[in-house]
Amino acid sequence: MGKTEERVRDNTALLSLHDVSPAFEDDVVKSCDRMADLGMESLTLLVTPFYGMKMVHSLEKNDLFCEYIQSLGLEISMHGYSHLSKSGAGDEFNRISSDRAAARLRSGFEAIERGMNSRPSGFVPPLWQAPVRIVDISKEVGFEYCIVGNRLYSHADSRVLTTTNYLVSEGTAKTSFVDSFLELELGGPVQVGVHPLDNRTNKVYELLEDMKDRLGYRLIGYRDYLVSVS
Repeated sequence: MGKTEERVRDNTALLSLHDVSPAFEDDVVKSCDRMADLGMESLTLLVTPFYGMKMVHSLEKNDLFCEYIQSLGLEISMHGYSHLSKSGAGDEFNRISSDRAAARLRSGFEAIERGMNSRPSGFVPPLWQAPVRIVDISKEVGFEYCIVGNRLYSHADSRVLTTTNYLVSEGTAKTSFVDSFLELELGGPVQVGVHPLDNRTNKVYELLEDMKDRLGYRLIGYRDYLVSVS
């Protein structure tokens, strides 16, 4: 079946919390609390099962963290396997073979399934960057959808949903966003990625509150959005 492309609805922000890992446990908890305080009931938790290739950060060594994530009742998707390429860069999947990529996706899928007692719904590569071939690999592994750049590939119905931009924080105290405040003022659909360390300043949360209250954006997780337009 050929893929059909459509634009995500205006004034929609597909919201995710990146780097959900025991490596950032305290900041993940604080971030989830802050978003709940802002009334953001729908978002996608992007779990990295073996962050930095360090066993201390693996899900299997952190049962209490897994139990906490489950208790939130939020969508869980996979965000890379280790979040690192061989060179140490963040674009984990850009320069590895299809076989190696498939192995990482399967290992991560199974680690999340064991740790969280549920299957991860989607695959979102680190930095939203991966070769387009990762889309077919993610479908074979069992994910419901895959993100590459500003495209959301739904495996259930072969749709490709597009946003005008994606805004991702740097995940540091000096937070900035990729482009496009003008796009927000125009109400264009976007993806917004928050990082755990963003909770240490107010900048990201002030932006989310402004999008919700002044600009009228609907902030929603990936799976919830797909269900709402199915």
